[in-house]
Amino acid sequence: MFDRLRYRLRYKYKVRSLDYAVRRKRLIEKTMAGIGREARETEEMARLFFRLLEQKLELNERDEPPTEEEVKEAIEQLKDIGRLSVFATISILPGGGISLIGLELLAKKFGVKNFTFVPTSFRKKTDKS
Repeated sequence: MFDRLRYRLRYKYKVRSLDYAVRRKRLIEKTMAGIGREARETEEMARLFFRLLEQKLELNERDEPPTEEEVKEAIEQLKDIGRLSVFATISILPGGGISLIGLELLAKKFGVKNFTFVPTSFRKKTDKS
């Protein structure tokens, strides 16, 4: 009788272990597929950014390389694309505006310099003269 009970318990644990292993394997495969998709999307985004940078600096129409100021402006514009996506996403959510303000105030409190989710077109223009 005890042997039958032990056998059932062992069988039950083997089935549960196998089920757990199969679920973990599927989860790992799903995660790896997601990472692969993300890598392809990142590569595609990098190509898009390079095309935007090329267009912004008008590299096809000129012979001389862009100035350092032009490169800085182009990079700032590329940063604005990311900022705009975060800004728009958070702004749509209920209480999103307050969250944006809170994040920026928190960053300033902890001494993080030049931290902002607000794109340059939404900021007040200040003269640096």
